[in-house]
Amino acid sequence: MWSRPILKNNAKEAIRGSKFWVAYLVSIFVVFFPSLVEWMTGYTEVNKRWVRGLDAGVFLVEPSVFMAYNIGYLLFSVFIVMPLVVGLHGFFVRNRFNAGKFSDVFMSFRNGYAKVVLTSVVTNLFIVLWALLLIIPGIYKFYQYILVPFILSDNPQISGSRARQISRMMTDGEKASIFVLTLSFLGWFVLVFIGMLLLAMVNLPDFLTNVIISLGVCLITPYFYASMAELYIFLRDRAIQTGMVQPEELNLAV
Repeated sequence: MWSRPILKNNAKEAIRGSKFWVAYLVSIFVVFFPSLVEWMTGYTEVNKRWVRGLDAGVFLVEPSVFMAYNIGYLLFSVFIVMPLVVGLHGFFVRNRFNAGKFSDVFMSFRNGYAKVVLTSVVTNLFIVLWALLLIIPGIYKFYQYILVPFILSDNPQISGSRARQISRMMTDGEKASIFVLTLSFLGWFVLVFIGMLLLAMVNLPDFLTNVIISLGVCLITPYFYASMAELYIFLRDRAIQTGMVQPEELNLAV
């Protein structure tokens, strides 16, 4: 069995000192980069004008322009952001063993890119479709597949079906405890939400608001993902010891 306080204490040790700043930079890049793209391409402004137009009963943005922007951002999320998220997970696993480097965030672009993208898309599609049926099954599937990005970071060449199967086996009987673990960070995220409300009252420019929010979120991100990496490492070791997974499948063979 694993203990939430022990995982979180180990996570604090993993990002203590100078390692925190590397983890912070990695988090800033993955969280802030999409916001930077939104601002540079005008994506945020186009969507705001579209909503204002709907409220007024007129088209402030041509429907074709609105669709083009949103399709373009969807493709950006699939082909750029999803591989970066897998790299983020991989960084925190490697950081646990004092081997994390900023360049780890790009690991999916160097090896197994196509499989990482396909597996990420299909996995998220499963979660969304279940959530469209009912909220509770969607949450269940989310926690069932929560370890897929970690598995992909260990072995980008693994098939999507096998990655999801391993995640299901690792989280079997653990989903409620994992839910409580993620819920234990709720207080930190509430503080960020309060900060967002205060920023909205100040009426700062959108880009500056996004920068400040990203910096605030990223103060929590290293602690959260380091804790999740601790959980993954424990469940991975247990899965190997019980024969559910072969070390070679996760590139852990000696």
